[in-house]
Amino acid sequence: MQLIYAQSLDDLSSMDLYMMLKLRQDIFIIEQDCIYNDLDNYDPLCEHLLLKDGTNVVACARIVPENTKFNQPSIGRVAVHKEYRRQGLGKEMMLKALEVLSKKNIDTVIIEAQSYLLAFYESLGFHKISEAYTVDGISHHKMIYRY
Repeated sequence: MQLIYAQSLDDLSSMDLYMMLKLRQDIFIIEQDCIYNDLDNYDPLCEHLLLKDGTNVVACARIVPENTKFNQPSIGRVAVHKEYRRQGLGKEMMLKALEVLSKKNIDTVIIEAQSYLLAFYESLGFHKISEAYTVDGISHHKMIYRY
C-alpha cells in the first residue's frame, strides 16, 4: 500500500481527489445514512492523507489548520473502506496525521469524534473534553490530544 501526503488539494491527482471524496461519501453519507455537507469548504485549507491499494483509495484523513474549525489544529474525515477495516488502517492514518503535526511543533490537537469511536481515539492518547452532542444526527464528543 502507498501512503500519499498532500499539503494541498493541488498536490492530488484529479482521480485521487475524486476517489477520496467518493470514499467519504460512501461512508459518511451512504453507509451512515446521514445527509450532510461533506464539501464544507475546509478541504482547500487542509492537508490530506490518502492510503492507496494499487489505484484505489482505501483510507483517508485530513488535517484542518488551527483557527479554522477550532483554535487548535484538528484531524477529521478519517475514513477506511469497509473491505479494509480491522487491519489497523484507521490507526495508521491517525498516527501519520499526528506525526505531521508533531513535526510542526504543534502541542495540542482537537477532534470531533463519533461517540462509538471513543475507545479507539482514547487508545491513541486522546481524552474526552465534552459531553455527547449531536452533529448531523450522530452523537459526537470533542477530544483533545497533547504531545
